[in-house]
Order: sequence, then structure tokens, then C-alpha cells
Amino acid sequence: MKQSGITRRRFLKASAGVVGTMLLGGMAADTLAKPKTRKSGHWSSKGTVQISYNYCDICPWRCGIIVKTVNGKVLKIDGNPQDPKSRGTLCARGQAGVSFLYDPDRLKQPLLRSSERGAGNLRPVGWNEALDQAAAQLAKIRDTYGPESVAFFGHTSGDFWFTDYFAQAFGSPNAAKPNMSLCTSPREEASLITYGRSIGNHEPVDWEQARCIVLIGTHIGEDARNTMMRDFANARARGAKVVVVDPRFSSAAMKADHWLPIKPGTDTALLLAWMNVLITEGLYDRAYVEKWTVGFDELAAHVKALTPEWAAPITDIPAEQIRESAREMGRYLPQSVIVPGRHVTWYGNDTQRLRAVYIINALLGAVGRPGGLYFNKTPFLDEHPHPPYAVAGSSGG
Repeated sequence: MKQSGITRRRFLKASAGVVGTMLLGGMAADTLAKPKTRKSGHWSSKGTVQISYNYCDICPWRCGIIVKTVNGKVLKIDGNPQDPKSRGTLCARGQAGVSFLYDPDRLKQPLLRSSERGAGNLRPVGWNEALDQAAAQLAKIRDTYGPESVAFFGHTSGDFWFTDYFAQAFGSPNAAKPNMSLCTSPREEASLITYGRSIGNHEPVDWEQARCIVLIGTHIGEDARNTMMRDFANARARGAKVVVVDPRFSSAAMKADHWLPIKPGTDTALLLAWMNVLITEGLYDRAYVEKWTVGFDELAAHVKALTPEWAAPITDIPAEQIRESAREMGRYLPQSVIVPGRHVTWYGNDTQRLRAVYIINALLGAVGRPGGLYFNKTPFLDEHPHPPYAVAGSSGG
């Protein structure tokens, strides 16, 4: 076959000539100078755009949003630049809010079963009829078996009114938030035991000043916590060291300075070995520990024999890798923090495992310090006035 004879140099030379001809002829200049106009099919060309403000409720992060509506139909959802959660952007799920809103399979009104259970025969009803039916059935169960025979379960927006107010008003102490027990309850209980206060949602990590970030039981990069992922990415871009403990080579592990592919179920052994290194090598914040903690001598005695060599065959992580990752934490204290994870309900020893996490943060002097965990405070709101509860108790979530 005959060679074309076109070389890279000749191709670039010819391309430059074509562009030069266009410029001389005014073609390119005219094209560049012409203002861009919206195509007739663009959503903003369909009428007057009305702006309203709300928050996204697809996940518990609840980012502030700007909703753009034309002729009564939502056509665009953006993050609100004035909102500290969204900061002007949304995750993929938030961006898809319009499609969720108008999904043809979305449940848009109450449905009542019109035949035997399982037949799939449902008829649409109004809210008044649906609420009357629900109230009548609840009253029947209460009058027959007692109010405590009903259990109330809630999740995310509005669950407080349902699981706390409504359950107590109804007379049932049986209220719970399963999402807490499946996700964050162990870390909150461990924080109460160790620090005397809970960590709470929107983990209080000082991302802007942290110099070493440790992720264990944290799925940053693989969920849709908009602000947290951006803070983590920005911290990494600023040069913060990252230690990731995960059996998988996750998206966060790909960015880590130290990836520890731990054997599932052995996290506590790793945490104890980290304590051993921090204490025996003097890498902890001695002044902070002496001033703000109790029980250090007992802790030091407890972990004295729990060396990286002891933990290595348990965790499947080489002893030197355990030791070096602990040294990395100590190198940057107190701007070194283990992030309290959301995915911490695993093996049955979860509260004790999270206590170990909080103890290491205390050894690093990272609690209540810049670059560590700050003390967040929920705005105080007066209790909504209401008649006396029928029973005292709540979901505890």
C-alpha cells in the first residue's frame, strides 16, 4: 500500500494555513464576535423563569437549592451559593431532582388497597380519606391492645415530629430511628462515653486546617455528602496527608499516602496498635493529655504489649506499615484527626471500636483544637407548645 506521506509537521503546517485563511477572510472573527444565543429548545427559552428557594431532601445533608420554574413546572435545580451546605453546587442526586420530581413512577398521592392483601389492587384517594383511615386503624389497635402495641419508626426530614412528638402523644414509648442503629449510633454512644457529648451529624472536622486525615469506617468519595467530599478534596489539594483503612482500593484510597487494606473485622486491633506506637514512641500530645484527660496510665499499661507485630497477623497489615501510619499521625499533631465515620455499625463491638478512635484523637490533642475536631453547637430553639404527653420517652435518635 502506498504511504500517504503526511507527517506530523506537514499536518500542523497545513492546519495553521487553513486557520490563517479563515482569519484573513473574516470567517473566524465573525464567528467569535457573534453573541451566543440560547437554542429555542433550551429550558430558559420556554417562558419567564421564576426563582424560588428550598433545600434538597434526597439525602440527610439537606443542601440549599435554587429552583427555577417556567409556567409552573420545575425545569432546573442549582445549589444556592449563599448556603453553607451546597456552596453553589449539588451532587449528582441533587442535580437529578427534576427527574425525580416528574418520574412517571413516583407515588404522588395516597393509595388504598381495594381487595385482599397481595392482589395489587389499589385505588387513589385524597389525603383526608387516607388520614381518617389511618387514624381509625390506629385508634382500633390502641383501644384493643393498648397504645404501647404500636411502634413508630422514622428517618430523616420530619422524623422528629413523628417518632418523638406523635409517639409520645399517642402513648407509645416504642419509637426508633433504624437509620441511626444501622449507621451512626455506635459513634454517638462512644462519643458520649469518651467525651461527654455526642459528635452529631455533619462531622465537626476542621478540614481547612487539618494536615493529616485518617479515614476508617468512612465512605467519603463514594456517597453524596456534597460538602464533606469537597472539603476532603480541598484538604488533599492543599497537601494534607491521607491515611485510608479499607479492605477495598476505594476512591479515597486511590488518593491516600497510606492505604491499609485491613482484614475485615480487625479494626480494633489496628487502633490499639496505633495507640501503642503513639505512646511508646512519645508521639502523643503530652501536655494536652495531662491537662484534659484521665486514665492515661491505665491506657498505656493496657496497650503496652499490643504492638504492631502483635496486630500484623490479626489485621493482615505489615507491622512497619502500621507503625509508619501511626508516626504520620503523630508527625502532624494536633492538626491530625481520625474522621468519625458514618458507616460504623459492623461487628458487634462497634461502640468500643469507636471509643478507640476517640481516644486516639485525644492522644493527638485534636479534640477542640484547630485542624482537629471542633465543638459544634446546635441553635437552641424553644420547645413547641403542646398538651401534656400521654407517655414520656422518645426515639433516642
